[in-house]
Amino acid sequence: MGSRDFPGYPMRLLLNARRICLAMAATASLFAGCSRTEQHVVAPAGKTVPPPVMPAPSAPPPSFFRDHYAKLEDCVHDWGYAQKCVPVPPGSPAQQAGASFFGPTYARNYREETQVQLRKEAIDSGYAQSVPTEASNMSVGKSEVKP
Repeated sequence: MGSRDFPGYPMRLLLNARRICLAMAATASLFAGCSRTEQHVVAPAGKTVPPPVMPAPSAPPPSFFRDHYAKLEDCVHDWGYAQKCVPVPPGSPAQQAGASFFGPTYARNYREETQVQLRKEAIDSGYAQSVPTEASNMSVGKSEVKP
């Protein structure tokens, strides 16, 4: 591009016009990316974003039971002392099934552990001088205790 392409214009003016056009094109290309609404963020190398943590499903509530006894002596034999044996309410289904006393409440699969603990408590508290050392079950039935 020279003055022969544009007669009547000095060469210096044409070079300045060319520089201005190049400067405007460069500026336009710089700002072309700024009008985007989405910006992609790149995670730093070597770092990963962990997946969201989902809460664990809630565990089912524990099941609790209590044994039914025809006689207070049978309940005391199993649990160590009479304070852990409660009279069955008159007219209740347990009484109609032949029970007169309820033993203490215990968690499913922990009857023997509860029995050992309560027998130890009976001795430590002075309610009994000796208790059976072997697990026993003199109950006539059992029922689930609802929370």
